[in-house]
Amino acid sequence: MKFKILLINAIRSTTEVEQRHPPLGLGYLASALMKHFGRDFFEFRIIDRAVYTELKRFKPDIVFLSSVTQNYNIARNYAHFLKQQQIPVIVGGIHITMLPSSLSPEFDVGVIGEGEETAVELIEVFLKNKKFSAGDLIKINGIVFRDNDTIRFTQPRPAIPNLDSIAMPAREFLKIDKHTYMFTSRGCPYKCVFCASTRFWNTVRFFSAAYVINEIRELVDKYNVRLISFYDDLFIADRKRLKEISLLIREDKKLHKIRFTCNARANLVNDEVVQLLKHMNVHSINLGLESGCTRTLEYLKPAVTVEQNINAVKTIKRYGLACNGSFIIGCPHETKEDILETYKFVKKTPINLTDIYVLTPYPGTPVWEYAKSRGLVSDDMQWSKLDVNFQNNFNQAIIVSETLNRKEIVRFFKKFYRLRLFKNAMGIAKNPYLMDLPKIVKKLLLERLYGFLQFIRLYN
Repeated sequence: MKFKILLINAIRSTTEVEQRHPPLGLGYLASALMKHFGRDFFEFRIIDRAVYTELKRFKPDIVFLSSVTQNYNIARNYAHFLKQQQIPVIVGGIHITMLPSSLSPEFDVGVIGEGEETAVELIEVFLKNKKFSAGDLIKINGIVFRDNDTIRFTQPRPAIPNLDSIAMPAREFLKIDKHTYMFTSRGCPYKCVFCASTRFWNTVRFFSAAYVINEIRELVDKYNVRLISFYDDLFIADRKRLKEISLLIREDKKLHKIRFTCNARANLVNDEVVQLLKHMNVHSINLGLESGCTRTLEYLKPAVTVEQNINAVKTIKRYGLACNGSFIIGCPHETKEDILETYKFVKKTPINLTDIYVLTPYPGTPVWEYAKSRGLVSDDMQWSKLDVNFQNNFNQAIIVSETLNRKEIVRFFKKFYRLRLFKNAMGIAKNPYLMDLPKIVKKLLLERLYGFLQFIRLYN
């Protein structure tokens, strides 16, 4: 009988944005285990919904859980249930990496940082001894675990130096749509004050151009994908590699039919970069513009200026590509006038799609340390208060502003949100994300229906 491994992505399964893409991180873990032990040694399931039903049906021998900060309590609930079934649970992901001291008793092990090599060593130990002991765990780099009531840390695990040695994610266990995503690098050379992702990786590494092309071919040939989003923090960071990828795609008639989107950064956008992206059939570029106010932008992203933001948008639009921008309000010392300056920037700048966020203090970031110094957050708190989607959490979200109260932040957010809806309605027609619109609308309607039913049940 095969050894059963269940990999769970802890999400709110009723929230549309959290269902949008499959959990590639867990796919990488599955492929690492298959590469080391052989494809026929394990039976895998990767899930993010109907978790309790699948647990009872599949009866796993061990479970890997991945969780972001806002869903850490959901992961803990799953782990509590598994503990009652005497099934060992390993938790990984950005939350436990950034705040390993928050490892709760429900978990047997927490994986800090990159998980492929760590997962292999953990399974080797478990298969050998049928359990995890402190004596065995202390020898495995890159983990945190509880030894009775003591939280113990092992030696840090070095980053995998050659990303090409990593097997492509096991997408056969995931639902892959016509529009999907992939990673071509890990990490970012910049350290924006609000970003936990760059601290998670702690270094910048790139898959080679040849590896990237092979993965694109797999998506096209095996899954009939038509739109691929590069979800790297900064796809254009390595200019030489970008040129190689662009050339290889242009030379392949089949791949050149595929449309792409990517993330860029305003101070790196110029004519050469946009031409390379256009030649490889990138149709949409996402920019973290963050603010249209110089004072706020210097706090959030000190290496970028408002003028560079403007020039980047103009350059992208000049070549006929869609340009999308995200913005953040609610910085500690941001005034009403500063926020209105950003509002005017969003209103007049020809961005196709816009996202608006309220500054959220995530573990591992300077904003977290700032919020902690003010007693706004702690290592043991209600993690759902750190929901990145402020519209779902008006009343509980952590507000770090010292100049505006919650009511004022909410009022400004709603003002931006109305503008966002208008600009997105006007800009979606020229954006490749248009193909996702029917699916997103359907899921949003179901999300609203669920919220209404919860309201009725609460006040009935």
